[in-house]
Amino acid sequence: MSCHSRKNLTDLGGNDDANGAAKSGTTLWRSLDELAGTAKFEEMLHREFPTAASEWNDGPSRRNFLKLMAASLALAGVGGAGCTKKPQEKIVPYVIQPEELIPGRPLYFATAHPRGGYGRGMLVEQHEGRPTKVEGNPDHPSSLGGTDPIAQASVLSLYDPDRTQTVTRVGEVSSWDSFINAITGDLQGRRDRGGKGLRILTRTITSPTLASQIRLLLNSYPQAKWHQYDPVGGDNAKAGAKLAFGRAVQPVYNFEAAKVVVSLDDNFLYDHPGSVRYARDFINGRRVRANRR
Repeated sequence: MSCHSRKNLTDLGGNDDANGAAKSGTTLWRSLDELAGTAKFEEMLHREFPTAASEWNDGPSRRNFLKLMAASLALAGVGGAGCTKKPQEKIVPYVIQPEELIPGRPLYFATAHPRGGYGRGMLVEQHEGRPTKVEGNPDHPSSLGGTDPIAQASVLSLYDPDRTQTVTRVGEVSSWDSFINAITGDLQGRRDRGGKGLRILTRTITSPTLASQIRLLLNSYPQAKWHQYDPVGGDNAKAGAKLAFGRAVQPVYNFEAAKVVVSLDDNFLYDHPGSVRYARDFINGRRVRANRR
């Protein structure tokens, strides 16, 4: 912006600054284009908007422009939402409301998230019976209040639209009663053969209760086989443990006491069942404290 003065007095805007300038015998220009009186500047003064404003029949009115734009947006919203008829939904309050449930106030439950057959302690936040957030349980030794992305995303599996809602058989919707009747009849036919041909496929199981139930079934059907498989498992680590210790054991590392860590193609801070605890121990061993040198 440039300001220039001249002797010829002209009131440019009728405002206080212009009136004051006129009384003092000085006129201020807002730009060099105004001083030169170019056609471009005269056109800009004539049109309130730099482009597409003179097309209105009633002149360049900001009020009319905003009214038409608002009407266009409103019609677009009505056309998008008004053509869809949403089904009616009735909201019924609790007949007998649980004592600990207060609408709008969350409840927290301690649970465990399995990873590689081992549970990680978690706290789940829920609203009116719907889990919404997952955090680590600070009192559980496997998490110490921390989580990983897989645990954080686990709550989304409850709302997965592709999750099976019913029991299916050969692609058709069935029921639990039909499943029990079918499996009972098949097991009765295999009892005389000791369960030969019967296979049980699970992921890695370390739950004492579930493992005991499966072993009871295997005792009744000694020819049956139990297979444990994980898409991303520790088969190589188990094979190495058998070579070193004679049996498949799960090593537990103390990274907090380790001064040097050598990792060969192994992301121990993420891939292990105890990675959340390992990450905390690893950084604790490298914190700068006042009493350490």
